[in-house]
Amino acid sequence: MSDPVSRPFYDEYAWAYGLVIPPPNEQQLDFIAEVFARRGVGAGSRVVDAGCGVGRYALGLARRRYVVEGVDRSPSLVEGARGRADEEGGLAASFRVGDILKLQADARFDGLLCRGVLNDLLDGQGRERAFSSFAGALRRGGAVVLDVREWEATARRKIREPVFEKTVETPRGSLTFLSVTRVDPGTRRLLVEERHTLRAGGAERVSAYDFQMRCWTREELEARMSRAGFGGFEFFGAYERATPAGATDRLVCVADKLT
Repeated sequence: MSDPVSRPFYDEYAWAYGLVIPPPNEQQLDFIAEVFARRGVGAGSRVVDAGCGVGRYALGLARRRYVVEGVDRSPSLVEGARGRADEEGGLAASFRVGDILKLQADARFDGLLCRGVLNDLLDGQGRERAFSSFAGALRRGGAVVLDVREWEATARRKIREPVFEKTVETPRGSLTFLSVTRVDPGTRRLLVEERHTLRAGGAERVSAYDFQMRCWTREELEARMSRAGFGGFEFFGAYERATPAGATDRLVCVADKLT
């Protein structure tokens, strides 16, 4: 398995992440804050953003008066998140380099957010460790909000649309991001070939990276979380209440830590 930290998106081109991937909108952030509050994790609560990336969701929650700690394995992404926090100023948000599989088991957080990164865990042991780590970081009665790629809908979409390409103009030149995905039904994996091409001053620099992701079923997600002590599950197809589970290739899960 390739180390996701060395992925150009998270390292060499971390500075361009926000240009290629659109930021969360206010409705998505409102949804996260609303489901947290409904489960007793309101403004002023301590939330960890596990796999925070460049910190856009963490800062969005901090604007809603949460006290947020972002954790990510990529030093480049964490540096970007800290820079964003410094630009905004006055928000209760901090960021550190760390492994979401090894969060401190001190039950000091009221809520936990984890977006997308669970798809990078390819084996069952890693998936079990993730939820054990989450459970240890949360107090009893704390809430978790997360999303994963739902297997069947993702497979259909990637078979139909295997190529994603986007070009953006940046202060460093014209950057083209290209992703080509193949589907492996036997392992529920996505085999991804990724390429960044930066053109500036008549020169061209290409960074290529191949990696895998493993999708989830609702049954596997609920079973693994239950074994780690989570319950009270709700599922959605997006970070909005109007989109039911199964309507998209994303599976958003909200749950409580019961023990």
